[in-house]
Amino acid sequence: MKNNFYIITYGCQMNHYDAGIVKEILQQEGFQPVSNENEADIILLITCSVRAHAEARALGRLASLKRKSNGNRVVGILGCMAQNYQRRLIDEFGADLVVGPDGYRQLPSLLKACLTAENKLAVGGRRPVVGGFLKECYEGILPKPEPKAVRGFVSIMRGCDNFCSYCIVPYVRGRERSRDYKDIIKEIEFLAKSGVKDITLIGQNVLAYHSGGLDFGGLLKEVEKISGIEWIRFVTAHPKDFSEPVIETLANLKKFCPCLHLPLQSGSNRILALMRRHYTKEEFLKKIKLTRALIPEVSFTTDLMVGFPTETDEDFSETLTMVEEIRFDFAYMFQYSPRPQTAALKIKPEVDPKVAHSRLEQLIKVQSRITKENTERLIGKEFLAMVEGSKGSQTLARTKTNKIVVLDNGKPQAEGEIIKVKIIGVRGWTLVGEEKKEAK
Repeated sequence: MKNNFYIITYGCQMNHYDAGIVKEILQQEGFQPVSNENEADIILLITCSVRAHAEARALGRLASLKRKSNGNRVVGILGCMAQNYQRRLIDEFGADLVVGPDGYRQLPSLLKACLTAENKLAVGGRRPVVGGFLKECYEGILPKPEPKAVRGFVSIMRGCDNFCSYCIVPYVRGRERSRDYKDIIKEIEFLAKSGVKDITLIGQNVLAYHSGGLDFGGLLKEVEKISGIEWIRFVTAHPKDFSEPVIETLANLKKFCPCLHLPLQSGSNRILALMRRHYTKEEFLKKIKLTRALIPEVSFTTDLMVGFPTETDEDFSETLTMVEEIRFDFAYMFQYSPRPQTAALKIKPEVDPKVAHSRLEQLIKVQSRITKENTERLIGKEFLAMVEGSKGSQTLARTKTNKIVVLDNGKPQAEGEIIKVKIIGVRGWTLVGEEKKEAK
């Protein structure tokens, strides 16, 4: 049986991390990754269900792959869509294999059962579906970083207990569970020995982390002790848990990168309540101001949603007001997408899609202007940046505030080297800088 596999990943950083989990599990059982899908005997799509558009993209890709496969390879659906649709993906869309986020350890045996010795899909066999929640955190699986990678991502928890009324995550990734902190430390030490210097801790709500007597602040302090790790980041933080003690902890960490993703979603208290976000716009703004007072260099990004059921022009105007006042460096902006099982499906009336789309366009215009203004204000300032690689005569580096800087210095820089750069211009959304040598 041939065993070359190729992974296609959609959606959030957690899905990209899971791609590493799947790759490591398969390789341990003798399966071989390939860099071209045309060479693969097995193609696995790790999917997202957060919005209908993400599902449509994955289903379109599945249909295309099935047309080309002629029964000569397995095309499987993994991730959130697998948990959401389960057998429908086989019966209606033709998937050969369906495995939810907690079932990846079973992939090697399932794949072997799918294929005959001639590398054909087994005739008459029932194509496997693995759903349900196993409280799986994949202890002991250490995804390998890409060669020369200086950035690494480590999942510290899986699932979510917040049940925001618009969000499908608890229904497709299960309830919140934290990884054992010793396993997290072991994985980060492994990455550090592999050359990773910039680590990002990921989870649906990392601030809710709690294991072995450690809360999230305690975990950050342990990670800071790891030799070789220079910078620490995390995503995502729920505003309701972003407390004063958390902010004070961040302010006192030497390796913390002052870039915070704090999803606002809406600037209307009425809409926030319907969303079950458990904070008000006043509380959100207070936390922003406190953070900026204690960590002046902090950069904020956010998520914003328009068109949530019953949203009025006044509600939307309040969102624009908050965006203007806070001045996020960047925002992921979306139109509300109804999701199965969520409480928001029962909230009426719905917003006319044309009205929601118009609001989204207006919001994008406002935030794009703010992003441009914030970026241009960085010209002339100096920052520390970590080199991530080179393209021709250009060096790409990333600041602690997660800004990419292009240096036209005409010479290669070592990956992972921390340099001081001065911003001399802006090219599109990208900063242009020059390296500043320390005076001797």
